[in-house]
Amino acid sequence: MLFFVGLTMKILKLLEYPCVKILLFLLAEDEVRFSDFTEIITSRGTLSENLKDLEEEGLIERRIVKSRPIKSYYSLSEKGKSIADLLSKALQKVDSQN
Repeated sequence: MLFFVGLTMKILKLLEYPCVKILLFLLAEDEVRFSDFTEIITSRGTLSENLKDLEEEGLIERRIVKSRPIKSYYSLSEKGKSIADLLSKALQKVDSQN
């Protein structure tokens, strides 16, 4: 039982990481603009840095629409969907045990 308590705490701790919040948000929302992320991450600097890291790792994709003003849309890549699904299932398992 102690093992599962420790595992549950580690899974819940993952939610504190901005990258995890972004992946789960995109899993639920599909494609979003930068401003939509401010619901979950208030610091624009933290958000920009994490989006850049996730894009470099191939977990998210950015689509730019050349208009005035320029609009950027973010979505999960196939690799990102796989990871976000795993995270979501792990969190659901934790919720079901509480």
